[in-house]
Amino acid sequence: MEGSPMRRLRLYAAAILMLAVLPWVGLAREAKLVRYPHYHQGRIVFTYLGDIWTADENGQNVRRLTVHPARDIYPRFSPDGRWIAFSSDRYGNLDVFVIPSEGGTPKQLTFHSADDTVLGWTPDSRAVLFSSQRGEFFMPKLYTVSIEGGMPRSAGPDMGVYGCYSPDGRKLAINRKSQAYWRKYYRGAYQSDITVMDLVTKRFVDLTDFEGMDTWPMWGRDGYIYFVSDRDEGGVTNIWRVPERGGRAERVTSFRSGDVRWPAMSADGRVIVFEHEFRIWKLDVATRKVTPIPLQIAAETQENMVEVREFNSEVDDYDLAPSGRRLVFSIHGEIFTAPVEQGDLKQITDSPARDRDPKYSPDGKWIAFISDQSGREELYIAPADGSGAPQQLTDHDVLKFAFVWSPDSKEIAYTTSDLKLRKVHIETKQVVELASSKYGPIGTPAWSPDGKWIAYAKPNHARRNDIYLIPSGGGQERRVTFEPFNYMAPQFAPNGRKIYFLRSESSLFSDQPSAQIFSVTLEREERDPTEPEERAEATEAAEGGPRRSQLQRPEPPKEIAIDWDGLRRRTRQLTRMPFAVTSYAISPDSRTIVFATSEPAGARTVPVLYSIQEDGRRLTRITAGTVPGEEGEEGPPFPGFGPGGGIGDLAFSRDGRTVFFREGNGVYSVALPASVAATQAPGARGDAPRRRITFTVKVRIDKPATWAQMFDDAWRTMKYRFYDPAMHGKDWDAARAKYRPLVEHVGDRQELLNIINEMIGELNASHTGTAPPPRGRAASVSTGHLGLDLEPDEQAGRYRVTYIYENGPADKDWVKVSVGDYLIAIEGKPIKAGDNYYPLLNHRLNRKIEVTFNNKPTEEGAWTTRIEPISMAAFNQLRYERWVKERRALVEKLSGGRIGYVHIQAMNRPSLLRFERELRENRDKEALIIDERWNGGGNIEQELLALLVQRPYQVWQPRGTEPTYRPLNGFFGPKVVLQNWRSASNAEMFPAGFRALGLGKVIGTKTMGAVIGTGSYRLIDGSTIRTPSVGVFLADPRRTNMENYGVEPDIYVENTPEDNLAGRDRQLEVAVQELLKELDRKPRTPQPIAAHGRAR
Repeated sequence: MEGSPMRRLRLYAAAILMLAVLPWVGLAREAKLVRYPHYHQGRIVFTYLGDIWTADENGQNVRRLTVHPARDIYPRFSPDGRWIAFSSDRYGNLDVFVIPSEGGTPKQLTFHSADDTVLGWTPDSRAVLFSSQRGEFFMPKLYTVSIEGGMPRSAGPDMGVYGCYSPDGRKLAINRKSQAYWRKYYRGAYQSDITVMDLVTKRFVDLTDFEGMDTWPMWGRDGYIYFVSDRDEGGVTNIWRVPERGGRAERVTSFRSGDVRWPAMSADGRVIVFEHEFRIWKLDVATRKVTPIPLQIAAETQENMVEVREFNSEVDDYDLAPSGRRLVFSIHGEIFTAPVEQGDLKQITDSPARDRDPKYSPDGKWIAFISDQSGREELYIAPADGSGAPQQLTDHDVLKFAFVWSPDSKEIAYTTSDLKLRKVHIETKQVVELASSKYGPIGTPAWSPDGKWIAYAKPNHARRNDIYLIPSGGGQERRVTFEPFNYMAPQFAPNGRKIYFLRSESSLFSDQPSAQIFSVTLEREERDPTEPEERAEATEAAEGGPRRSQLQRPEPPKEIAIDWDGLRRRTRQLTRMPFAVTSYAISPDSRTIVFATSEPAGARTVPVLYSIQEDGRRLTRITAGTVPGEEGEEGPPFPGFGPGGGIGDLAFSRDGRTVFFREGNGVYSVALPASVAATQAPGARGDAPRRRITFTVKVRIDKPATWAQMFDDAWRTMKYRFYDPAMHGKDWDAARAKYRPLVEHVGDRQELLNIINEMIGELNASHTGTAPPPRGRAASVSTGHLGLDLEPDEQAGRYRVTYIYENGPADKDWVKVSVGDYLIAIEGKPIKAGDNYYPLLNHRLNRKIEVTFNNKPTEEGAWTTRIEPISMAAFNQLRYERWVKERRALVEKLSGGRIGYVHIQAMNRPSLLRFERELRENRDKEALIIDERWNGGGNIEQELLALLVQRPYQVWQPRGTEPTYRPLNGFFGPKVVLQNWRSASNAEMFPAGFRALGLGKVIGTKTMGAVIGTGSYRLIDGSTIRTPSVGVFLADPRRTNMENYGVEPDIYVENTPEDNLAGRDRQLEVAVQELLKELDRKPRTPQPIAAHGRAR
């Protein structure tokens, strides 16, 4: 007999203690997942188990150079062999480090919070070459940093992802852009080519022009540049080469399967080492012979493979027991129950599977949950007291989404990935299909108190949800919402008289979304519910009158008699909040609704909890959540919630006096006020104190088993959520069989995610990939920015201010700094030209620092001011605004003020509101340039096109004024759209629609070809996987798929690297020229109006 879960937990803890005391040494075996190799004079360096290792080229004399819990990656020997440079995330992001090649203490060279990817060295071994997006808001650039330290410097190109120096150091071979290396078979405008930059003349030459992969350039000593390409049939990658002066590319290796990854050439040009089929190989450049390097490594991992992890008051999800005295929750795939006040903790499940979304049965005897114990997601139940093993209820191969118990605790209704609503009987395990959908998944169902009806939201042909009711025993569904809005989250009042739901009638043109609470009374209303006498009992109960405790006892359920004909007129709006309502709950006596929304908190918003009475009166603020931190100071929101973690999963206690909710990963309770102030307004203070429900659980985590579960979960998620059931023609079972065996070689989470990405890459799809959970505030560095540009003045020996960003932290009257002034010190520490001042700006967000300036490069006469640094994201936004301002001014100059200019930063609500405003601002212009270059997408193309497709239908001319066209918010002159290869997703749908509707020409380059609607899914450890679930197709006879398509421009123009370095925008110039030509052909002159039918 195995014994109780707690006894097993103690045994696991004892085993972990023994593992901590006794050293673990693995048996030597050939290592796989050996990554990022480099070669120097008979030795190789590589990453394995997250550390840097060296070995002889025959695989012998393996030696570990770094031993650190962080990931040390991208190692590169210096050309003289004395040093190894590498990137490491020891401080939350990738920084550049160097270590002696024979071992020693690593030295950190870069300190900015942007990721720095080591690429190689300068030929003289004096500086490290790396790629980073620290200084650009569109694309990464190449930098060098001295081995002695100091401020990194631009390597020269306008942008760069990968690159290497020529042997003489006078040129760079680069990839200016690149798709994710693990994406296979992609053909499109965002793929990489080999470009050479002459660092003396600043001229660029493209050596390759291929729609597929030409990446990881390596400059040989034989007059060739080597690289990886997938030019072969079937997209197999091999090493190729092209003459450094240009010419035809030729293949060097001849692999017929697998992928070549992360090649690197020795400094003498004789050897290239690379990854292939998850092993390291060596290429003799002269003979073209390739041989694998067998690496037998017996090594200890950086972390225990089995550990007992303690979670303090943390949950992934939770549910409140019907008694209100306990809650059930899942954490890291296991389910527990904990007391709200005092009592024992109980573990309900204990397996390598992921058990999630637990819910108590109404009688409190059972806990239902979703688990993949069987190898696929199924519904299970387990005794709520932990006395028995879980029982599997369902057995059909679909994902299970939301589920809800029947009031009699005998059935469970649930929704599935095949767009069905089903129910299962917990004793017979009989499954019955109740409803289906054509246009998307069915929302969370709600069971009526009498058990006769099930309510749910289902999308219609316009992709908006309606609320339906269906008999729980099966039958015809009936719609209960009638207006063309979006309805969601239906709930029955406990007394069965009403259904509540959220209705969103928001337009993207609104400042805020407007999901609000509505109710519909199911029965005929014999009396006016808004009359005072009808509200008397509710008022008495809300004010703590003698009937309160009595009223909070739920009435016995009675059969609901629905008056179908009067539903529309009995539908009422209850809330009118300035921000959207995100969740709500109804009190046991059906008289009070609590709901979560948001309020402004400075430049951000804070989640808040309110209550109202069932008639929408007596709005009362109950409590507020946590104000989200500045970017970098806190991680992103907890999954499923808004900024700052949000408030959700609301539940009432049995007596209706306490509300429970989740914020972030904690469960809280707050008492409802005994007396409701009728005058309390939104935003008023006086919040009730809230209490976190505290408990401590210990979960045994077998990491290899967890990684296997995560791999299977990721594979299963893509199988059911990928928009194309045919998986882009790939055998998805075969993909699993190919990559699943590698999981046993995984030593840390990131290597697992790398394997999952390689598998997902087989789909050749955009909007895909995995990401680890955020590290959070304590483990991350956040570099602050002063809101100005500084350039080293070598002659003066100081940094000089070259630009002050409008509306930035230095753009204040009291700062008293001007362009041309010198930076003297930060926080009292003198700064010289070439010094790396970023360490002085790290961890400085949300606080002011002292900065000393002078109008001469000396300390004499200097002044000290206080500046509050801003985050990198905020600084990039300032740089973006400068970029837009410069282009608007250029269009004004080139067109003589005749043409307007707007840029669409992203396809989101703020950009739409800005576009609408700027469209009005440009109303008097004769023509308009709509620039959506560098736009990564979103979902507003319909609204943009709806504005632009308008035509004038009337002219408005009050007496004595000039005429104006109606509608007022349209633009009726000639228009063009600017796009480039970084225009992606919805920013490709927009120009395609613009052209299809005949609105004007499209100018620029072909777009990326990345058009899928995507979401995300959270894995057991907090990692996320993107889930592209919506396909987009052109409305042509062939129904062309826009994924991997790319929108061609009508006029092809590319800004060259030379243009970018010189600050020239050739695409914008051509756009102005085209519009001026059109204006010359068809000038826009509003005609005066005839008075009362008589011509003037």
